[in-house]
Amino acid sequence: MELSRRELSVLCGIVDIYVRTGEPVASRQVARSPGLSLSSATIRSVVAGLEEAGLVRRPHPSAGCVPTDRGLRAYVDSLGERLTLGSTTRQRVTEVVNLRRRELFEDFEWVARVVAEVTTEAGMAVRPIAAEPTVAAVSFVPLEGDRALGVMVTTDGAIEKRVLSLPPDVSEPALVEAENWAAHRFRGTSIDVIRDELGRVAGDEAPGAERLARTLLEGLLSGAGDAVELLVVGTDTLLMSSDFSEIDRVRSVLRTLADGGRIVREWRRGFRRSRTHVVIGDESDVTASGGLGMVATLFYREGRRAGALGVVGPRRMDYRRIVPTVELIGDTLTQMLNGSGATHAG
Repeated sequence: MELSRRELSVLCGIVDIYVRTGEPVASRQVARSPGLSLSSATIRSVVAGLEEAGLVRRPHPSAGCVPTDRGLRAYVDSLGERLTLGSTTRQRVTEVVNLRRRELFEDFEWVARVVAEVTTEAGMAVRPIAAEPTVAAVSFVPLEGDRALGVMVTTDGAIEKRVLSLPPDVSEPALVEAENWAAHRFRGTSIDVIRDELGRVAGDEAPGAERLARTLLEGLLSGAGDAVELLVVGTDTLLMSSDFSEIDRVRSVLRTLADGGRIVREWRRGFRRSRTHVVIGDESDVTASGGLGMVATLFYREGRRAGALGVVGPRRMDYRRIVPTVELIGDTLTQMLNGSGATHAG
């Protein structure tokens, strides 16, 4: 849905107030927003349209409104040129990075600490986060009993091996057919993309060879490609937020942060499209259960991906401030790693 300038102004006013207060926003509060010269009656009419479009909702019929995940996404996408930082914040980032400056690949935790300190959200850092290697070969080798050895070789030379359980009475020719289907379908495809497709397509509805191949690939890929170092700093600050006052939400957040492989896969998906990835609430199963928002960006060394950093916080985090701050930290690390004022690679 393309919003008019008036609709977007009202939505941004609602989000800005909601980010500050965490409470439903009344029309009269929006009417007092700087630069918004609209009456409360006009704002109520616009809000009704935003509600119908699924961009805001009312927790209670008589209450004000809060932005939905779709509304927050529209807000973030609209920021564009407004994603700027003042000189004070820029100086602060430079000071903190220089203060904690060490050899990046010997002591990686400080990157997450810098992010947490500057943003006052939980900071995250990941390495390695190189562009995803693709599948070069797949094979399923029969073993004794109802077992097979699954082998996957990727273009970076990595070899994933796993002993897999077979459905009853699978013949060797059927295993060869499944291997041929998998090799033909997924050669040249990254592991994360294969996972995405396996998750979207119901394997039990597929023809025989394809159904067997999908079943075996799911077993072979469990845990594959997740050999990364994910560090999270500042979870205590995150959990002290009023957004996480309910114990079930706290448990959900802790489960999310404990699954580093799932977080990294989500970041990689985003990095296929752009250097900076923002995900909000129900846009991803990583952030949905905890009502979270994540912002992540890459940093580089000699034109290659050196790692990624980001923040995790409540879905109502201040994206106007967080997104450019995270990108600035990434740029500063890139410059530090290159020993000059080099800019990031695309």
